[in-house]
Amino acid sequence: MPDQETQPAERPSDLASFGEELKREREIRGISLKEIADATKISKRFLEAIERNDHKTLPAPVFTRGFVREYARYLGLSSEDMVNRYNYAAAADERIEKPHAHPVTSPPPRDIAPRLQPKRGIPHARVDRNILLLILIAAAFAGVAYWAVSQKKLSAFSNSTETDTAPPPVVTAPVPVAPVTQTAKPVDDSSLRLVVEALEPSWVELEADGKVVVNETLERGARRSFEAKDAFRFRKIGNAAGLKLTFNETEVPPLGETGEVIRNRIFDREALGTLRAAPPRSET
Repeated sequence: MPDQETQPAERPSDLASFGEELKREREIRGISLKEIADATKISKRFLEAIERNDHKTLPAPVFTRGFVREYARYLGLSSEDMVNRYNYAAAADERIEKPHAHPVTSPPPRDIAPRLQPKRGIPHARVDRNILLLILIAAAFAGVAYWAVSQKKLSAFSNSTETDTAPPPVVTAPVPVAPVTQTAKPVDDSSLRLVVEALEPSWVELEADGKVVVNETLERGARRSFEAKDAFRFRKIGNAAGLKLTFNETEVPPLGETGEVIRNRIFDREALGTLRAAPPRSET
């Protein structure tokens, strides 16, 4: 019977999962397709086609790879990894270049016949050197054993002497110690410290003194610490309820609801004073 080529049945799900993955990463960051289209100069129609896996709308694969690369780079993902995933997911498209088959040539047969090495006599000098080495090793072991036995005897003699001549213990009355009162340690505000904990997956864009220190999705359980001289600024938070913030050892109340996008939220010394002056939140 002729060999039948089996087509992988997982192609449709691969295509769907590829588009859904890009769309999910974009929505987590709170970014619209129009924002990506304006920044990358890629038609919004093509971006929608990528998310829908609509290969009839997309141009040739060589151009689509460039779109996928720019799309992934804007979201902060690995552009090369996403292009490779696109190539794999779109392998059924006839426009994707197929690698040329190269003929497999078998390696030339090797001569496996055993080669006999000529026998050589062992030099007399080498035999004498080995015997001398064994003698030195035996002497070294004997010296170590003698030293160990001598140290053991000396230690036993010293212990017995100390036991016989040790003076009786002197009993002293306990001296009363005044109780030590602990005072609260003042908080050092010479620098600003911010601890960010992710309770849920959240997209975070954070600046410290104007320098970007975070531009990625923080997965649940992630914890980051940062330090600044003047101020922190959250350029964007994709899920306001997904973060727990501690500002100079002071807990910050929740910034918003689940899925709410927060922009341009500043934490400086003025905000720290306001935060500490606020009454403590009652826990229900």
